[in-house]
Amino acid sequence: MPAKFRSKIGEIVCCTVSRNRSLAVYPMDEWAPYYEKIQALPSTDEALKFKRFLLGNAEELPVDGQGRILIPEKLRKYANLVDQVVVNGAGDHLEIWNSESWSAYNDENLENFDAYSEEVGAKYGL
Repeated sequence: MPAKFRSKIGEIVCCTVSRNRSLAVYPMDEWAPYYEKIQALPSTDEALKFKRFLLGNAEELPVDGQGRILIPEKLRKYANLVDQVVVNGAGDHLEIWNSESWSAYNDENLENFDAYSEEVGAKYGL
């Protein structure tokens, strides 16, 4: 983990699947309220699929003295983590991406950032 995040992540993190074939890494104090929200989802087919996939792939992982975690094979495979990775700060959690996937995603969305920021800003008062 990058040094600036180490003091915030604690000794154990929860790592699970996320959108765009990335992984989400939550400090346990951030994972707990998110987990409760997931558990409170209605029992619709869509919510059950989401809940099963997200929670079924969630792993509590120890953080070693140098701020590293060992990502299980099933999660590495999901996110195609084979060589270089990108660790991206995402507010209450970190994202881990295959570096090529992040570059492609970033390039694609950078072109439309002005439109996203205007839409989100107007909708949420930012």
